[in-house]
Amino acid sequence: MKTTIAMLVAGVLGTAAGAAAAAPDWNKVPRKTFTLFYPGTGSMEWTLIGTEHGGARAMRKGETCASCHNDEAADMGKKIVSGQKIEPDAASVKGKAGSIPVTVQAAYDASNVYLRFQWKQPGGAPGPKNDPKNAVKLAVMLEDGGKVEHARIGGCWASCHHDLRSMPDADPNASKHARAKALEILPNGPTKYLAESRTAIEGRNKPLGGWDKLKSEADFAALLKEGKFLEMWQFRSAEPPRSGYVLDARHLKAAPGLAEGRNESGNWTVTFTRKLAGGSGAHTIAAGKSYYVGFAIHDEHVEARYHHVSLGYRLALDDAKADINAVKQ
Repeated sequence: MKTTIAMLVAGVLGTAAGAAAAAPDWNKVPRKTFTLFYPGTGSMEWTLIGTEHGGARAMRKGETCASCHNDEAADMGKKIVSGQKIEPDAASVKGKAGSIPVTVQAAYDASNVYLRFQWKQPGGAPGPKNDPKNAVKLAVMLEDGGKVEHARIGGCWASCHHDLRSMPDADPNASKHARAKALEILPNGPTKYLAESRTAIEGRNKPLGGWDKLKSEADFAALLKEGKFLEMWQFRSAEPPRSGYVLDARHLKAAPGLAEGRNESGNWTVTFTRKLAGGSGAHTIAAGKSYYVGFAIHDEHVEARYHHVSLGYRLALDDAKADINAVKQ
């Protein structure tokens, strides 16, 4: 059965492209395949504990996750989803695919940058089905120039902490915090955040993380102005796409013309169209610069950590050495 979903709705920040934008000729755009894998409870804190993760020392020296694990992501996902490592509730994901190969293309023109993702929906994807509306979501996180700690090394892993909702050290009393609503804690617990927005992050003793060690609102405003945030785009299969950023929490609003997706007999194609110009909570995208990205797929109505994620990669315009090279059209 063929299903087509076009998400062109009212928006935010002036970053999404208008409906009149002409699509690239994708036949002329290089393709590259990345493996998204099931990460279990592998948080940023976990990756930096040497007794838990053999690559912790290399990461502390600046080595990227992809430089070690790019070719073994599928094996890692298979091991994790089976419960051999960092999945304490393997029964809830029994039968879930350990990985999903995703083909990525990127292009740009005078006004917009375009990212296209294609993948085949794997058979059987159990997990807590706590998003009844959206069978599939695809998210992209984008960072500008390595300003965010760990973003160059691990992409969106910079926002993944051991005390987020559904993670091992989630605080059951988080909803009582004075800023629970502003931090999107209600009703299920803390969302993604960056270490830059906290006064401290516990990386050795339980509980790991630092969701409640908040800096001031003035600090958040300064970090946003300095570009120390992860921009986020999200396609949703049954609701409008959203755009925004991650800093003290995840801040997303409806975005016009940001994403369009279709499902043809289990084969998904999702295309993001985003203005090159930036703004508050949105990076300016320009030639000669490096952007560090990660992407994730939530399938079969799952939420929170029960997704497939990429390692961190570098995106640039007209740079053949970049992991994702956006070519001019």
